[in-house]
Amino acid sequence: MSRKKKSLIISLSVLFIIIGGSGSYILWRMWPATLSNDIPVLDFPIYSSTVIHSLGGFGEVFYGHHNGIDYGCNASVYVVAFCDLRVNSLKTWFNDGGGHWQTNVGLSYNWKYTFEVIFESWALNETYGNIQRESISVEIGQKISRGEFLGMLLYHGSGTHIHFGMKVSGESVCSYNYLSNDAKALFDSLWLKCGMGTVICNETVT
Repeated sequence: MSRKKKSLIISLSVLFIIIGGSGSYILWRMWPATLSNDIPVLDFPIYSSTVIHSLGGFGEVFYGHHNGIDYGCNASVYVVAFCDLRVNSLKTWFNDGGGHWQTNVGLSYNWKYTFEVIFESWALNETYGNIQRESISVEIGQKISRGEFLGMLLYHGSGTHIHFGMKVSGESVCSYNYLSNDAKALFDSLWLKCGMGTVICNETVT
């Protein structure tokens, strides 16, 4: 075999390895917790409901469409896995609109149902933003079981909250509809005390 052909084969082999490795990494990051087509039944995502002092509803609010439910907290608290999940992404960034640092955690139950749990500790500088990031105990690719800790939401100011977003086939939906009966009962009792904005929806789950 000529030197030119050997070089071509080696180059193609290296290219194949790079492409295959990149594809495997992307698939590993996006792979869900389960391959079942079941509709998830969600537990309450906040470990201690006693720290919740406000709830922000899903839907149209004064500043536009709110694509999740906000759990406002007046103290640091653990956030728990509300069903079996795979961690697909972690992003710490500065929210210009809110004027604070936050960490977005992307999660999947299966290929259809995905979630974004946003830790908004109301960190007004990067140092506190990084401290919040370090308080999140999961990593990309990790599978976590129902009830395990995702991390601690730190209290860095009066705007501290968890933004809980859910999508079905890429479309934002109201996660309230997917709560278990016990979680709905707890949510309802809190909503009567401190619910704000739109009424939580009651649409048919799909």
